[in-house]
Amino acid sequence: MLRGGRGLIFNFNSPHPVPPPLKEEGACTRRAQQGFAVGEGRRSIPRHAAQLLMLLAAAFIPAFFSPLYAYEYDGENLDISLSGYLEAGAVYVLDDESPDEDPTTELGLELKADFSTVSTLKIFLQAVNDGTVIDPQNGLLFNEFDKVYQDKNPYVDIDEAYVDLYSSFVDLRIGIQKFAWGRLDEINPTDNLNPEDFRHGITADEIDRKIGVPALRANTYSDIVNVELAWIPWFVPYRLPTPEERWFPGVLQPPSSIDTGTSAGAIPVAARYKDVDVPEFSLDDSQAGIRLSKYVGGWDLSVSYFRGYDTVPLTDVVSDLTVDLIDPLSLSYDLALDLTYQPALHRIQVFGFDFATTVSSFTIRGEFAYFKGRHYNRKLESVLRQEITPARQQAIIDEFMQNYLDSGGAASRQTFRIDPEVNIQMDSMKYGLGIDYIYGDTSVSLQMIQELIPDYDRDRPVYFNKEGLDTFLTLQLKQFFLQNTMELDLRAAYGIEFQEYLVKPSLKYNFTNTLQGSIGVVVLGGKYDDSLLGQFDDNDQIYALLKCFF
Repeated sequence: MLRGGRGLIFNFNSPHPVPPPLKEEGACTRRAQQGFAVGEGRRSIPRHAAQLLMLLAAAFIPAFFSPLYAYEYDGENLDISLSGYLEAGAVYVLDDESPDEDPTTELGLELKADFSTVSTLKIFLQAVNDGTVIDPQNGLLFNEFDKVYQDKNPYVDIDEAYVDLYSSFVDLRIGIQKFAWGRLDEINPTDNLNPEDFRHGITADEIDRKIGVPALRANTYSDIVNVELAWIPWFVPYRLPTPEERWFPGVLQPPSSIDTGTSAGAIPVAARYKDVDVPEFSLDDSQAGIRLSKYVGGWDLSVSYFRGYDTVPLTDVVSDLTVDLIDPLSLSYDLALDLTYQPALHRIQVFGFDFATTVSSFTIRGEFAYFKGRHYNRKLESVLRQEITPARQQAIIDEFMQNYLDSGGAASRQTFRIDPEVNIQMDSMKYGLGIDYIYGDTSVSLQMIQELIPDYDRDRPVYFNKEGLDTFLTLQLKQFFLQNTMELDLRAAYGIEFQEYLVKPSLKYNFTNTLQGSIGVVVLGGKYDDSLLGQFDDNDQIYALLKCFF
């Protein structure tokens, strides 16, 4: 029942994951480690420290001695470049209640080809040995575009793969791509074309969370208005970790038991998770959007419209209540509740507006989106309280006994399907305002983002919205030192209604032009364990990364 899954980390940097191709040699490394076994039980602190030191040493020391080359070819009508990066990272989990995480290694490769002035090609692949994956059951190598639970390790992800075609009146982009609508950082109400990957939680940058989708994009430019058209023929779902992994959403984990309020006592609860049923390819199931942009008197203005599937996680839940007759003479019986979660798909319409302008030394940005027909997941506790009432239980027991007698005592174990209304439809609005200030090597960004549901039903509360409101305040402070070779970054967010918070300080240092290291801390939580950030209250961590570009 994860809802409202936009992340809360804010980034001034270019969204491009790979720096421009270098003609010089890159000081890069062999892959530090090819795989990491997941041990049983919790690791001790010394093992964590040893893993971290070994990982960084294996990647850092050879970086000065084992060059790895970028490739470039410059022809008369064809230019080709191959560049990329190698990244090694480790996490130390601060809370004993959170599953451990093994080190992760990632290789990114970007191929670019320019065919004269009429077209270009870009392919960006990521090969990952993912330390968050505990027990992979999917033996396929490539991430799949029709799965929520990828459940594989290692894996290769096609982040982007498209062809650009240029002409005097229209530019076309065809292939797997990412869109960037809106003006706000990380939380963009008007940007609904790409689903997101939440396998590493909500603390990654938005550009890294975004999943490229097969699409056709057309851009036209004129003095009257600039037009961007997007058509997405195949639906691609968001991605989630599996239930045993540390970033699995807490709101999708039901309680171990519920109180029946009757002599039967508490009912044990078990959960299983089915993957999404992706709609078949058809024109009716495709998605489309349009964005009109214009620069007027110092203001960058845009209006947009999107019609398609909601990209944020929603679930349906089917409940099966099993009655097991233990003693026919005393009518003693046991109850058990099995919940089946499955991603739910709903189409929406989004009407959007965004702007950006400058006032003195400040940049002002804003967005507004109206969501027509959006669905929200109800809180599971509220659903069960309404569905598993004493009266409903008694009606089930009466039906059970009638079936038992009709079967001559053979039907001593029966299951009854309860199909509650788990998600409800309500129109909503989401809007935000941001202000940026840059002075020398210091930059500051402040934002406020709020969601409003005018017709909120207090008798049917939903996740991540309290009585119709959900408000976040965000901050990013960035400071450069040592001629821009060192970067201190502080990112924070606070949710007013649920008293939830996220704080992420980090320090990044460029050892050379191609070798970069960073360390940081992630602290998040909240007053309520079913809020967007509060559900990850046990996921505080310290992390270290070493990244080499070539």
